[in-house]
Amino acid sequence: LAQAISAQLCLSEQLVCLSVSQAGTMGVQQSQYGQKSHNCAFTPKELYNLKQVYFYLCLHTTTLTSCPLDRNQFHSLFGNHRQYKPLWRALFSAIDLNSDNVIDFEEFLTFVTHLKRGDTEARRQLCFRLFDPNCDGKAEKADFRSIAETRAAALRRPTWHASSQLLPNQASGSGSEAGEEHEDEYMSFFNACDDDSDGRFSFEEFESYCMLHGEAVVNQTLKLLEVMFDGVIEETGIVITATDVKNTKPHIDWQDHKIGMGSFFCCSSSPPVFTTPPVA
Repeated sequence: LAQAISAQLCLSEQLVCLSVSQAGTMGVQQSQYGQKSHNCAFTPKELYNLKQVYFYLCLHTTTLTSCPLDRNQFHSLFGNHRQYKPLWRALFSAIDLNSDNVIDFEEFLTFVTHLKRGDTEARRQLCFRLFDPNCDGKAEKADFRSIAETRAAALRRPTWHASSQLLPNQASGSGSEAGEEHEDEYMSFFNACDDDSDGRFSFEEFESYCMLHGEAVVNQTLKLLEVMFDGVIEETGIVITATDVKNTKPHIDWQDHKIGMGSFFCCSSSPPVFTTPPVA
Protein backbone atom coordinates (compact mmCIF):
# COMPACT_ATOMS: atom_id res chain seq x y z
CA LEU A 1 0.00 0.00 0.00
CA ALA A 2 2.81 2.39 0.89
CA GLN A 3 4.51 1.69 -2.44
CA ALA A 4 1.24 2.28 -4.29
CA ILE A 5 0.69 5.63 -2.56
CA SER A 6 4.28 6.66 -3.28
CA ALA A 7 3.82 5.79 -6.95
CA GLN A 8 0.56 7.73 -7.11
CA LEU A 9 2.15 10.79 -5.49
CA CYS A 10 5.01 10.66 -7.99
CA LEU A 11 2.53 10.50 -10.88
CA SER A 12 0.54 13.35 -9.35
CA GLU A 13 3.71 15.46 -9.10
CA GLN A 14 4.49 14.83 -12.78
CA LEU A 15 0.94 15.78 -13.80
CA VAL A 16 1.11 18.98 -11.76
CA CYS A 17 4.43 19.91 -13.39
CA LEU A 18 3.00 19.29 -16.86
CA SER A 19 -0.18 21.23 -16.12
CA VAL A 20 1.66 24.25 -14.69
CA SER A 21 4.09 24.27 -17.61
CA GLN A 22 1.28 24.15 -20.18
CA ALA A 23 -0.72 26.86 -18.43
CA GLY A 24 2.32 29.12 -18.39
CA THR A 25 2.29 29.30 -22.20
CA MET A 26 -1.29 30.56 -22.45
CA GLY A 27 -1.75 34.26 -23.09
CA VAL A 28 0.73 37.02 -23.80
CA GLN A 29 0.43 38.55 -20.34
CA GLN A 30 0.97 35.27 -18.52
CA SER A 31 3.96 34.45 -20.70
CA GLN A 32 5.60 37.64 -19.45
CA TYR A 33 5.26 37.25 -15.72
CA GLY A 34 2.63 34.60 -15.03
CA GLN A 35 2.65 30.91 -14.38
CA LYS A 36 5.95 29.10 -14.74
CA SER A 37 6.84 25.43 -14.40
CA HIS A 38 8.38 24.62 -11.03
CA ASN A 39 10.43 21.83 -12.67
CA CYS A 40 9.19 19.26 -10.14
CA ALA A 41 11.02 21.01 -7.32
CA PHE A 42 9.64 18.71 -4.61
CA THR A 43 10.07 15.03 -3.81
CA PRO A 44 6.98 12.82 -3.32
CA LYS A 45 7.39 13.04 0.46
CA GLU A 46 7.68 16.84 0.32
CA LEU A 47 4.68 16.99 -1.99
CA TYR A 48 2.64 14.98 0.53
CA ASN A 49 3.55 17.47 3.27
CA LEU A 50 2.62 20.40 1.03
CA LYS A 51 -0.76 18.80 0.42
CA GLN A 52 -1.20 18.69 4.19
CA VAL A 53 -0.54 22.44 4.28
CA TYR A 54 -3.12 22.95 1.53
CA PHE A 55 -5.66 20.81 3.43
CA TYR A 56 -5.08 23.01 6.47
CA LEU A 57 -5.65 26.20 4.47
CA CYS A 58 -8.90 24.71 3.17
CA LEU A 59 -10.27 24.02 6.66
CA HIS A 60 -13.02 26.50 7.47
CA THR A 61 -11.91 28.43 10.54
CA THR A 62 -15.31 28.02 12.24
CA THR A 63 -16.67 24.62 11.19
CA LEU A 64 -13.29 22.89 10.62
CA THR A 65 -14.71 21.25 7.50
CA SER A 66 -13.14 21.60 4.08
CA CYS A 67 -14.12 24.53 1.92
CA PRO A 68 -12.72 26.14 -1.22
CA LEU A 69 -9.69 28.35 -0.72
CA ASP A 70 -11.57 31.35 -2.07
CA ARG A 71 -11.31 35.01 -1.09
CA ASN A 72 -13.44 34.60 2.04
CA GLN A 73 -11.42 31.65 3.32
CA PHE A 74 -8.14 33.36 2.39
CA HIS A 75 -9.18 36.51 4.24
CA SER A 76 -10.05 34.51 7.37
CA LEU A 77 -6.49 33.15 7.36
CA PHE A 78 -4.39 36.10 6.18
CA GLY A 79 -6.58 39.20 6.51
CA ASN A 80 -7.08 38.89 10.25
CA HIS A 81 -3.43 39.64 10.95
CA ARG A 82 -3.40 43.37 11.52
CA GLN A 83 0.04 44.05 10.09
CA TYR A 84 -0.74 42.11 6.89
CA LYS A 85 -4.29 43.33 6.38
CA PRO A 86 -3.45 45.76 3.53
CA LEU A 87 -1.72 42.99 1.55
CA TRP A 88 -4.02 39.95 1.61
CA ARG A 89 -6.02 40.91 -1.50
CA ALA A 90 -2.90 41.46 -3.59
CA LEU A 91 -1.42 38.18 -2.35
CA PHE A 92 -4.58 36.26 -3.23
CA SER A 93 -4.53 37.67 -6.77
CA ALA A 94 -0.83 36.84 -7.11
CA ILE A 95 -1.50 33.18 -6.26
CA ASP A 96 -4.77 32.84 -8.19
CA LEU A 97 -3.13 32.60 -11.61
CA ASN A 98 -6.26 31.78 -13.61
CA SER A 99 -8.31 34.48 -11.84
CA ASP A 100 -11.24 32.17 -11.02
CA ASN A 101 -11.34 33.40 -7.39
CA VAL A 102 -10.31 30.00 -5.99
CA ILE A 103 -6.73 28.92 -5.28
CA ASP A 104 -6.37 25.29 -6.33
CA PHE A 105 -3.53 23.00 -5.33
CA GLU A 106 -1.53 23.56 -8.52
CA GLU A 107 -1.63 27.33 -8.01
CA PHE A 108 -0.67 26.89 -4.37
CA LEU A 109 2.25 24.65 -5.39
CA THR A 110 3.45 27.15 -7.96
CA PHE A 111 3.36 29.92 -5.35
CA VAL A 112 5.33 27.89 -2.80
CA THR A 113 7.86 26.87 -5.44
CA HIS A 114 8.46 30.45 -6.59
CA LEU A 115 8.59 31.74 -3.02
CA LYS A 116 10.84 29.07 -1.50
CA ARG A 117 12.81 27.61 -4.40
CA GLY A 118 12.33 29.94 -7.32
CA ASP A 119 15.16 31.13 -9.52
CA THR A 120 15.72 34.83 -10.18
CA GLU A 121 13.14 35.00 -12.97
CA ALA A 122 10.46 33.14 -10.99
CA ARG A 123 10.97 35.36 -7.94
CA ARG A 124 10.66 38.48 -10.08
CA GLN A 125 7.46 37.12 -11.60
CA LEU A 126 5.92 36.47 -8.20
CA CYS A 127 7.00 39.87 -6.95
CA PHE A 128 5.47 41.65 -9.95
CA ARG A 129 2.21 39.71 -9.62
CA LEU A 130 2.02 41.14 -6.12
CA PHE A 131 2.62 44.61 -7.54
CA ASP A 132 -0.12 44.06 -10.16
CA PRO A 133 -3.18 42.66 -8.33
CA ASN A 134 -5.62 43.55 -11.12
CA CYS A 135 -3.47 41.60 -13.61
CA ASP A 136 -3.47 44.30 -16.28
CA GLY A 137 0.30 44.12 -16.84
CA LYS A 138 0.99 47.39 -15.03
CA ALA A 139 1.96 48.10 -11.43
CA GLU A 140 0.13 51.23 -10.33
CA LYS A 141 0.89 53.47 -7.40
CA ALA A 142 -2.52 52.87 -5.82
CA ASP A 143 -1.96 49.09 -5.91
CA PHE A 144 1.62 49.43 -4.79
CA ARG A 145 0.82 51.42 -1.67
CA SER A 146 -0.60 48.35 0.11
CA ILE A 147 2.80 46.68 -0.07
CA ALA A 148 4.52 49.77 1.25
CA GLU A 149 2.03 50.00 4.12
CA THR A 150 2.46 46.32 5.01
CA ARG A 151 6.24 46.56 4.89
CA ALA A 152 6.13 49.64 7.10
CA ALA A 153 3.71 48.02 9.57
CA ALA A 154 5.79 44.84 9.78
CA LEU A 155 8.98 46.75 10.57
CA ARG A 156 7.47 49.46 12.74
CA ARG A 157 8.34 49.03 16.40
CA PRO A 158 5.55 49.46 18.94
CA THR A 159 5.51 52.93 20.44
CA TRP A 160 6.23 51.60 23.92
CA HIS A 161 9.23 49.65 22.64
CA ALA A 162 10.64 52.58 20.73
CA SER A 163 10.05 54.93 23.63
CA SER A 164 11.86 52.70 26.09
CA GLN A 165 15.04 53.01 24.04
CA LEU A 166 14.94 56.78 23.62
CA LEU A 167 15.49 59.74 25.85
CA PRO A 168 12.27 61.37 27.10
CA ASN A 169 12.62 64.31 24.73
CA GLN A 170 13.09 61.94 21.76
CA ALA A 171 10.20 59.55 22.39
CA SER A 172 7.36 61.55 20.93
CA GLY A 173 6.36 60.30 17.47
CA SER A 174 9.43 58.11 17.07
CA GLY A 175 7.54 54.81 17.07
CA SER A 176 6.41 55.30 13.47
CA GLU A 177 9.55 56.85 12.01
CA ALA A 178 11.14 53.53 11.02
CA GLY A 179 7.95 52.40 9.29
CA GLU A 180 7.60 55.69 7.44
CA GLU A 181 11.21 55.43 6.30
CA HIS A 182 10.59 51.98 4.79
CA GLU A 183 7.37 53.18 3.15
CA ASP A 184 9.30 56.05 1.57
CA GLU A 185 11.91 53.54 0.39
CA TYR A 186 9.26 51.54 -1.47
CA MET A 187 7.73 54.61 -3.05
CA SER A 188 11.18 55.75 -4.15
CA PHE A 189 11.59 52.37 -5.85
CA PHE A 190 8.25 52.87 -7.59
CA ASN A 191 9.29 56.28 -8.88
CA ALA A 192 12.59 54.84 -10.15
CA CYS A 193 10.72 52.20 -12.19
CA ASP A 194 8.18 54.72 -13.48
CA ASP A 195 10.46 56.33 -16.05
CA ASP A 196 7.75 58.26 -17.89
CA SER A 197 6.03 59.40 -14.66
CA ASP A 198 2.60 58.11 -15.72
CA GLY A 199 1.97 56.50 -12.31
CA ARG A 200 2.59 52.91 -13.45
CA PHE A 201 5.30 50.61 -14.73
CA SER A 202 5.46 47.34 -16.67
CA PHE A 203 7.20 44.05 -15.96
CA GLU A 204 9.87 44.96 -18.50
CA GLU A 205 10.60 48.21 -16.66
CA PHE A 206 10.72 46.25 -13.40
CA GLU A 207 13.20 43.79 -14.89
CA SER A 208 15.35 46.64 -16.18
CA TYR A 209 15.44 48.12 -12.68
CA CYS A 210 16.48 44.77 -11.19
CA MET A 211 19.21 44.25 -13.77
CA LEU A 212 20.60 47.68 -12.97
CA HIS A 213 20.15 47.83 -9.19
CA GLY A 214 20.00 44.18 -8.13
CA GLU A 215 17.40 42.04 -6.36
CA ALA A 216 17.14 43.90 -3.04
CA VAL A 217 13.51 44.97 -3.56
CA VAL A 218 12.52 41.48 -4.75
CA ASN A 219 14.23 39.85 -1.79
CA GLN A 220 12.71 42.11 0.86
CA THR A 221 9.24 41.83 -0.70
CA LEU A 222 9.33 38.04 -0.84
CA LYS A 223 10.79 37.94 2.66
CA LEU A 224 7.69 39.81 3.78
CA LEU A 225 5.54 37.17 2.06
CA GLU A 226 7.56 34.38 3.67
CA VAL A 227 7.03 35.76 7.17
CA MET A 228 3.34 36.23 6.41
CA PHE A 229 2.89 32.74 4.91
CA ASP A 230 5.02 30.91 7.49
CA GLY A 231 3.11 32.56 10.32
CA VAL A 232 -0.25 31.39 8.95
CA ILE A 233 0.84 27.75 8.44
CA GLU A 234 2.84 27.54 11.69
CA GLU A 235 0.10 25.50 13.38
CA THR A 236 0.58 22.66 10.89
CA GLY A 237 4.12 22.06 12.16
CA ILE A 238 5.29 21.88 8.55
CA VAL A 239 8.39 23.95 7.86
CA ILE A 240 9.11 24.78 4.22
CA THR A 241 12.63 25.83 3.25
CA ALA A 242 14.71 25.99 0.09
CA THR A 243 16.05 22.50 0.80
CA ASP A 244 13.40 20.65 2.79
CA VAL A 245 9.71 20.37 3.67
CA LYS A 246 9.79 19.02 7.22
CA ASN A 247 6.73 17.90 9.16
CA THR A 248 7.28 18.30 12.91
CA LYS A 249 3.72 17.05 13.66
CA PRO A 250 3.44 13.92 11.50
CA HIS A 251 0.76 12.50 13.77
CA ILE A 252 -1.72 15.18 12.64
CA ASP A 253 -3.63 14.74 9.38
CA TRP A 254 -5.23 18.00 8.25
CA GLN A 255 -7.41 16.37 5.62
CA ASP A 256 -11.16 16.39 6.23
CA HIS A 257 -11.87 12.68 5.84
CA LYS A 258 -15.64 13.18 6.04
CA ILE A 259 -15.62 14.20 2.38
CA GLY A 260 -13.97 13.04 -0.82
CA MET A 261 -10.52 14.48 -1.48
CA GLY A 262 -9.16 11.54 -3.47
CA SER A 263 -8.25 13.56 -6.54
CA PHE A 264 -5.19 14.89 -4.72
CA PHE A 265 -3.86 11.37 -4.22
CA CYS A 266 -4.52 9.83 -7.61
CA CYS A 267 -4.46 10.75 -11.26
CA SER A 268 -8.17 11.60 -11.41
CA SER A 269 -8.92 14.85 -13.22
CA SER A 270 -12.17 15.41 -11.30
CA PRO A 271 -12.11 18.38 -8.89
CA PRO A 272 -12.16 17.76 -5.13
CA VAL A 273 -15.54 17.81 -3.41
CA PHE A 274 -15.79 20.44 -0.68
CA THR A 275 -18.49 21.08 1.86
CA THR A 276 -20.18 24.44 1.53
CA PRO A 277 -18.97 26.94 4.16
CA PRO A 278 -21.68 28.67 6.18
CA VAL A 279 -22.67 32.15 5.13
CA ALA A 280 -21.14 34.75 7.43
